[in-house]
Amino acid sequence: MLLEQGSVIRRIRPPTLTALLIAGLTASAPQSQRAQEVSPDNQLHRSIQGVWRNVARVIPATTNPGDRLDPFAHVPVGGQTDVQPGLLIFTAKYYSRTTDTAVQPRPTTGYAIPGKPTLEELEVRWGQFAANAGTYELAGDMLTLRAIVSKEPRDQIAGGFARVRVQMEDGILSLTPVERPEGPIAAGVTSRYVRVE
Repeated sequence: MLLEQGSVIRRIRPPTLTALLIAGLTASAPQSQRAQEVSPDNQLHRSIQGVWRNVARVIPATTNPGDRLDPFAHVPVGGQTDVQPGLLIFTAKYYSRTTDTAVQPRPTTGYAIPGKPTLEELEVRWGQFAANAGTYELAGDMLTLRAIVSKEPRDQIAGGFARVRVQMEDGILSLTPVERPEGPIAAGVTSRYVRVE
């Protein structure tokens, strides 16, 4: 190939096939990575990773007790922003969630007989509390949690799962359960979280 540059004519060798292949591969690799990074599924997957603190809860009204499968039966229907502490943590593959499900702060006083709590004392301190951790998969706006360890032993059995609808809006992560092994959840309680890390 000839290239005229000013008054000098220079001969330029056409690129070799190897050079063209290397250039094509290096140019296409970042492009495919960028396409993967901006896919909606991948964006949502990355956006839920971190540590979240619960800030609100929405308890739906229902006349059929079977419509709800959650630890909030004692909580009044409606929206609540004065919730007890809870943390939700997502890594790339694992999750951990610990939630104080009580309406009021749980007692911090000792047991009436030290080391020998009554059933009532255990219930008020430990009953209104949920905790589990395990693996998760996110497909579209559907999050599937599979507990490895849980306060509720039934969650740990093979084939156990909780399927939850995910919504992210204005930095608020909302999770609404829609299905468990027992079947669909018609009236799932929506929990809302803000990122703390």
